[in-house]
Amino acid sequence: MRTRRIFALCLLSCVTLAAGLLPGAIAQAGPGINDQNTASESYYRLDVPNGTVTARVDVTVQNAGPQDMTTAVLWAMPLAQNVVAKRGDDVLETKVTPALGMDDLPTLVEITLPRQLKQNAQMDLVMTYDVPSQTSEMVRLEAGATEALFVSQGPGSFVFLDIPESAENVLDPGCLVATDQPADVKGAGLQRWVCGEVTLIALAADDPSLQERCAGLDDRCRQRLDGSPFSAFVQSISDPSLQGLLSAVVPMGRGDVTLELKYFKREQAWANKQFEVAKSALPRLEALFGFQYPHDTITMKQSHHIGAIGAAGVAFSKVGEVLLATDTGFDEEVTVHELAHQWASRAKHFTDSFMSEGLSEFGSHSLAAELGYTPIDRGWASFGFTDGLATWRNGSTISNPDYWYGRSGAFWFEYEKAIGGRENMTRVLSLVDDYEEQWPLDGEWFMDRGEEVSGANLDELFLTWVYNRDTASPLIQSRREAHTAVGPLRARAVDYGFAGLPTDLQQNLDHWQFTSVPNQVAEATIVLDDYAKLVAEVEAAGLPQIDNVKNAWHTQNIRGVAGVVLDQENALRAIMNSTRVLEHETEGAPSLRQLADARAKWAEGDLVEATRLGAAAATTSFNEDAAVKMIALAKEKQATFKAGFLGRIGLLWKDPAGDIIRAEEAYAAEDPTKAMELAEGAYKAWDTADRAGLIRLSGLMGLMCVLSGGVWWLLRRLDEPDQTQRLDPYAATGGHNLGDPDERRPSWKDWENSNH
Repeated sequence: MRTRRIFALCLLSCVTLAAGLLPGAIAQAGPGINDQNTASESYYRLDVPNGTVTARVDVTVQNAGPQDMTTAVLWAMPLAQNVVAKRGDDVLETKVTPALGMDDLPTLVEITLPRQLKQNAQMDLVMTYDVPSQTSEMVRLEAGATEALFVSQGPGSFVFLDIPESAENVLDPGCLVATDQPADVKGAGLQRWVCGEVTLIALAADDPSLQERCAGLDDRCRQRLDGSPFSAFVQSISDPSLQGLLSAVVPMGRGDVTLELKYFKREQAWANKQFEVAKSALPRLEALFGFQYPHDTITMKQSHHIGAIGAAGVAFSKVGEVLLATDTGFDEEVTVHELAHQWASRAKHFTDSFMSEGLSEFGSHSLAAELGYTPIDRGWASFGFTDGLATWRNGSTISNPDYWYGRSGAFWFEYEKAIGGRENMTRVLSLVDDYEEQWPLDGEWFMDRGEEVSGANLDELFLTWVYNRDTASPLIQSRREAHTAVGPLRARAVDYGFAGLPTDLQQNLDHWQFTSVPNQVAEATIVLDDYAKLVAEVEAAGLPQIDNVKNAWHTQNIRGVAGVVLDQENALRAIMNSTRVLEHETEGAPSLRQLADARAKWAEGDLVEATRLGAAAATTSFNEDAAVKMIALAKEKQATFKAGFLGRIGLLWKDPAGDIIRAEEAYAAEDPTKAMELAEGAYKAWDTADRAGLIRLSGLMGLMCVLSGGVWWLLRRLDEPDQTQRLDPYAATGGHNLGDPDERRPSWKDWENSNH
């Protein structure tokens, strides 16, 4: 946001605050505007093709004064006609008077109440009227175009605007499309907008929840500011020849960006000038800040409304929009300042105003000579204030905007000088986009990045300009000690071609947590010592230097980097051990090919595979000799083997002769490990055949014993006599034959005999 040095106060603010200046008839009527409270909804239907408006005001008036209230005073649009006030179906007496007797100012309507209102009593009223075509500084209604400031009833008001949907419409951002669109409005081809506390709503354009609440008519969004009945500017054009719109395609880093300026047609000269400045400024600002504009479009809107609160411009970087006031005295500077906010936004990029506003000042002042305007001199240094920039809106009692804007803009030029000039300044600003995960960034970030880029000591610069020296000095001193400790480590890493620092060390520096930094520096130094030894050993081994540690240095913590160094050491040891073992190996041997593959994986940085292949190469060489010897032993055993009864039993389901054939095939296929395993299996099969046969027969005999024992037990069980049954003397027999207790159960022998 860019603020004016002197605000333009609205003329009607004086009217509402000075009841004594009202026309005599109203002044004599007892309580006036300042003695009543209102809650109102004003409905305007715009007939843009004919240049007229119809209005209805639903209002609740309350007696806020000590005397009984007999009249109510409401606002109407300038030159209001056919004014009718009602309470229910009763038409009330009205007196219509132009404010201060001037027809181009809003109309005052004095309504005689049907009964007196006691203190704090209230009454509902309805007022309707028509607004004819007219031309003034505040309202321009002509066929095909409406450019008007619409009137509310002050605090407690909503203003509804029914606007032709097919027209080219521009409203201040403080007005929103209403959630509820009545059928009669839609049926007439209109769209209803709602305006409440438009200034605060406009400044909260990046807050979707607030926008949604206000569009749904949350009472908290009603007009709050006192002193003026003004609500919002509206431009609605149904005649294309009257449309105030400029548009152009501007080549930018991300591609073409569409630049638009929506304005009030009568201020064409102003619009042309600002648009040309904007077209020239956009690519230059992108080059100055060093990172790309993120949107496909950027829309600038002229707004007389924001000037009422002292704002010369407002930027919304999240949506790519800019509001511009008119006749500020430094319009071109305001335009560039607000465009610079697309790269320097407090809400999006930075935590404090001295960064967002100061960098936007830096941008507009840097381009001033090139774009042909002279920045205003705010004279901030002559005020005698010394409050640090970090206290702006954060503890300082100074409210003078010229001091803050002037000091913050001047600071960034001092910062640029301290870090070595414009090239380094752009390098630092370009890093903003690289740290998106840390947005919004703070002043500490700029201090750190400035020193990293330039190597300069920025302690005194920030203590003088930004922080409170008394409270910040101990922390700045701790920071300096930590960075001094890190300096040799950082320089040594640069010698190895490494960028940055391990993540845990860098995180502590970024968050200004310095207690553990000395220990981390010591640990990281040991890692670099180990790496230095490793580099020498790799060079001696004739292997290429690889980037695994370099890549890990700034992407992993200290332990992670140490682990990568250890992995590289293990891979090197495996390769060098196999190299020594295979020193006299025959050329073309499988083991040598594995060793060559291990070296190739090393060069690719695949340490896991390099370690595996390096170790396997020596194993393969050993297995080659072992496989030849084992095949020979197996064949010798085959030649001397004589299978007896036990041997034949032991070789059941085995094929040692086939295993020898498969072992020779595997050896021929350069798989000595498999060949050795097969040959060893064949040798053991013959060597242990008798013992294996004996074990199998013993197992079979044991199984037969178990089966025999089981049969014997079963037969014994079937041969046992039945036990004598005990009779219950008290139990009834029920006619059943209980049998002879001495009679035994037939045995299995009886059953067997009965079948013969």
